[in-house]
Amino acid sequence: MNYGELDNDKIYIKLKNEIDKAEGKFILLNRLLSAVESISYDMPAFLQGRDGQEVFFYAINRLILDEVIVPVGKKPNTHNGLHLKYRINKETGQKENELITQIIKNIELPAKVDYYIQHPYDYLDDRSIIESISNFLKQQNINFVTVNERAYEIFGDEKFFKGDEKSRSRGEVVLKRLGLDYADLSCEETVEPFFSFYKKDFFTSNNRNIIIIENKDTFWSFKRNTMDLQSNLNLDMLIYGEGKKIISSFRFIEDHDVDTEKDTFFYFGDLDIEGINIYCDLKNKYSQYKIIPFYEGYHTILEIGLERGIMKIPKQQKTYKNNINKFINEFDKTYAARIEELIHGGFYIPQEALSATKIKERFGDLGYD
Repeated sequence: MNYGELDNDKIYIKLKNEIDKAEGKFILLNRLLSAVESISYDMPAFLQGRDGQEVFFYAINRLILDEVIVPVGKKPNTHNGLHLKYRINKETGQKENELITQIIKNIELPAKVDYYIQHPYDYLDDRSIIESISNFLKQQNINFVTVNERAYEIFGDEKFFKGDEKSRSRGEVVLKRLGLDYADLSCEETVEPFFSFYKKDFFTSNNRNIIIIENKDTFWSFKRNTMDLQSNLNLDMLIYGEGKKIISSFRFIEDHDVDTEKDTFFYFGDLDIEGINIYCDLKNKYSQYKIIPFYEGYHTILEIGLERGIMKIPKQQKTYKNNINKFINEFDKTYAARIEELIHGGFYIPQEALSATKIKERFGDLGYD
């Protein structure tokens, strides 16, 4: 067990329950320690280590800050500085009971009370938001609208549920704590439709080949050299993925009467961890479609990159080992080994290695059976 795997709330609740069970006015540190040790068979060993001691120290101090217990006597001269004895604040327990009663009374179904029962003081911070959501849930015959429209209707702020990508909005946090999703508020997220070009006979053709291009420059180079000019690349449709956006916008493919059995989607992105994650997320989310790597594109940028000299990834990217393995296994042994060495070495090759000139040179004779 390590600090990252530990559920801090579980330890806090265990200690809180132990304090609630105590009949006297005081409780000893040893009793609290024993209560935590009983959580699992390996907990005693964990608590002896540095990480375990930090977690226990944090939980005790959280109880003090919440005024559940009050330290008694002088602080002992120990490395963690925890007092050996604590007075139980009975008034705090009464206030919490009153607060829990208020939580149960004021949270409207289908919202759940579980989170706020365990974190009653968070309810005080979120109460005004919860009241607005609960009042809305009491309404009947609600029309279905977008998330931003519903946010404006309830809170007068269209972005209250959906902030920017880097930070979750307050409303979305509270919604999660209540165990609700947007469907419970009779609303749905909207996404921008993807940008695409297709041949005139697209809707009358069979066994169509559709390429998703991750980056803007490569998308336009493909458009100008495979859609606008004569090419042996048997391409019926070109979609601009716009990085991660394709994972949500791809659902608009339903408007193009795509045949899940006959049509093939070829994904082409940067040869790096992020590009691999996008491909795997897209393939997993839309498993009903035939989505495979654009092999010739990846082969080409790999050859160009290795010849020119590969570069280190400029910023840290979140690595999912399963995604890397899935992507690599899509290729034959020769290319799989090269890609594996590239990725595990912390290198990358951008999609822009395949320039408009290279598209003309490399794919003039390319065709699909």
